[in-house]
Amino acid sequence: MDISLLATRQMDRDQHKQMLVENLGIFELRALGREVGVPSPTTKKRNELIELILDRIYNNNSTYVRQSKKGRPYKKLSNLDDIMAKMTGGDDTDNIITQRKPLRYEDIVSFSQDVPVYTEVDNETEEFKGVIRKNDVVAYFLDIKTGRKVFIPQKESVIHGLQTGDLVECEAEKVNANNDFMLSELYKINGVDASKYIPRFEVKDMAIISKDRLKFGEHQLYCGRRNLLKYDTNLFEDDRFTEFAAFCKENGYKLITLGLNTCFEDQIMYSSIDNMVNMTTVYGTGYDVGFGKVVDTISLAERLFTQGEKVVLFVSDIVGLLNSLDKCFVENVLQSGHKDQGVVIVQKLVCLGKALQNGSSITIVMTYGENSTNDLFFKNELEKISSKFEN
Repeated sequence: MDISLLATRQMDRDQHKQMLVENLGIFELRALGREVGVPSPTTKKRNELIELILDRIYNNNSTYVRQSKKGRPYKKLSNLDDIMAKMTGGDDTDNIITQRKPLRYEDIVSFSQDVPVYTEVDNETEEFKGVIRKNDVVAYFLDIKTGRKVFIPQKESVIHGLQTGDLVECEAEKVNANNDFMLSELYKINGVDASKYIPRFEVKDMAIISKDRLKFGEHQLYCGRRNLLKYDTNLFEDDRFTEFAAFCKENGYKLITLGLNTCFEDQIMYSSIDNMVNMTTVYGTGYDVGFGKVVDTISLAERLFTQGEKVVLFVSDIVGLLNSLDKCFVENVLQSGHKDQGVVIVQKLVCLGKALQNGSSITIVMTYGENSTNDLFFKNELEKISSKFEN
């Protein structure tokens, strides 16, 4: 086989892998694995199962023939036949990527279902802080500073009513040589002592347009809405942000800061503010880490909102954040000049802005620079739904 053909087959395999990741859940993947002859698909993890399915298709020239149902029953997706036909050449229709249904945030974001593996290690404990990710199999978080994975025992999760988006501070014990940890003592949940924490799971209240304002320098920003703030310098170069953080603390707002690839000097400033949840990444951090930070930030803001809190989400360089998300995805389907997965994530982020009659609110403050004003997403979407403030 010549090199050009090998390259073409690899490109096809990568596209088909992306197709499986975006269109099928674990139960559908297991069903698909059974159809193409993957041994014991129910015992395989998601990523391993995808690779085994692709191996069967590319190495064994598998064709899709409906077999008798075996193993655990499953709820079959309506497009499973179409996906397999397109992957195995059993249908002359166009590539499914060009016919993809509109993306939803839930289609892009899925949490790992890996369970902790215990190995013999030294008795080591550390303190951690992070935003919970929870699914039917496991609950865990990635430490905000180190990125280490901390699993949460099911008993602790049930006792405290822990949910996706809860911010927890705890002590945890090392469980394996991969630097995975297991929570051993829970200190705080969403800033409240764990022994006094009372979870809430939904908010039933009337949405309002808040008349409250937040002061940022000379600007009076709208509470519970989306605010665009022009910022031609780094945040650390004046006192506006630190004064804004102090204002939030004095007035009972929970401040979360999000930004990808932020400068070292801004990081020093963030570390001096003790009443803020810092979800930013340092310049040079891997893009996959940034993607996780954005997802956790969205979960945290939504969860605090359901707890009746007044939340301020400060996003440093919103267009730069979207540019960073572009690098997280292989498929090149563009929307407003950016990859559509990144656009959907930022749309979800921006749409968090809201306020309720009981005082619960999420206020979005997004900074931008002069070079962002020509960005299509900024012009077509952000400017239309946000209050814009110039220097």
